[in-house]
Amino acid sequence: MADKIALDALYNLSSDDLVKHPEGELFDRTLSDQENIGVRIAAFGTKNGGVILVGQNDLKKGGEIVGINEDEFQRTFSQAISNVRPAPLTQSRVVEYRGKKLAIIEVKDVGELRPCAYKKNFYERKGESSLPLQPEEVRRYHIAYGGVNIENIPTHASKEDVDEAELKKYSELLGKGESNILESVTKDNSLTIRGVIALAKNPFKYLEGAFIEIQKYDNVSGSPPVPIGNSIKLSRPASLLIEEATKILLQNLPLERKYEGAKMIESPIIPVSVIREVITNAIAHRNYRSSEHVRIRIFADCFDIANPAIVSEKMWVDILATHSTYHPNEGLYTFLNSKNLYEGRGEGIWKIKEELEHLRKIEPEFRVIGDSPSSFYVKINLSQKISKDIKIMKLYSMIKKNETITSSRVMKYLGVSRVTALKMLNKLVEERLLEHEGTTKTSKYKLKRTILL
Repeated sequence: MADKIALDALYNLSSDDLVKHPEGELFDRTLSDQENIGVRIAAFGTKNGGVILVGQNDLKKGGEIVGINEDEFQRTFSQAISNVRPAPLTQSRVVEYRGKKLAIIEVKDVGELRPCAYKKNFYERKGESSLPLQPEEVRRYHIAYGGVNIENIPTHASKEDVDEAELKKYSELLGKGESNILESVTKDNSLTIRGVIALAKNPFKYLEGAFIEIQKYDNVSGSPPVPIGNSIKLSRPASLLIEEATKILLQNLPLERKYEGAKMIESPIIPVSVIREVITNAIAHRNYRSSEHVRIRIFADCFDIANPAIVSEKMWVDILATHSTYHPNEGLYTFLNSKNLYEGRGEGIWKIKEELEHLRKIEPEFRVIGDSPSSFYVKINLSQKISKDIKIMKLYSMIKKNETITSSRVMKYLGVSRVTALKMLNKLVEERLLEHEGTTKTSKYKLKRTILL
């Protein structure tokens, strides 16, 4: 707290005092260019925060008052901080000094999010200098702060930015007073990341990447993208965001028609519960350290969702192998669970698979792409498994008529690629319907037992 008071006092010094103040661990001066400002913001953000006076040369170089162009400074400052990750809290003001303008920037340290990088290079304030961190120093920071709960980090948002209607709803659902709920999502009088995602009127205003972008395409997945109109960008409190994104998806997916007697009933081709679950997972389980946002693409034959992932590829393989669960952003889960936005804690993916299997849809795709940073990718196909089933039935018929078959014969008979033929045959081996003999070039498949169709 003493450092915070000292920092605020330094920021509020008069221009006469600031132009004479010596450089040190909490104070520096520079001219108005993006690189110098960006590096200093990252360095102060990593260490204990600091104040930057823009428009004056270093005292060691004579301390000449060069001044700034205010409009140009605002652009430069904005560009500089947009290249700092994670971006610390800052505030700035412009003052007059002897006929020239100077800018003063206060930079708060990022605390448990440290270290900060400018253009992917990490910096730290050391004495009077802003110096790049060596790999071993960066590693030490990551070891010390890597396990921090990102939800509890404060943001620029305050209690005044809360959606009052949402707060009232959660108060009723959770059986807690509004003041108690606000207390659980604030730190140093600022909304935490959890508070911004769950309650802020416009989360994107305070947290980069906190929005959903939806784009529709007039083609199937895998072919050159042909977008229809402009994308839709949504930034609202989490539960409202999920509801609105679900509604837009439903409006842009085809309907199925069924008849009960003379009555026609239309229903979504993909159940609302599936759509809501995949969107909820994207919001609740995403990596809020990342500046990337959630992207939803709608094609003629599917829709897919990609969001910044917390898990790595290896972690995802382990989760699938052990059918285990992982719950990042636990506090956010508490909010969303109260509105019944989860189909099952930690079981969402498996329930989605089961529901689509029951509807005979092509199996959904879940995978992690990349590693630090990584992206979690979900693809929900709209088509049913009819074409695949027909080919399987033809393959069964072929097996009954031939004691021994090869992948080449399957390719010719079914008109499929070698890869597809091998997948189909190996699946029957796994199901113990066929036996596999030989190496890749002499591979043969024999009937293991009678197949009843």
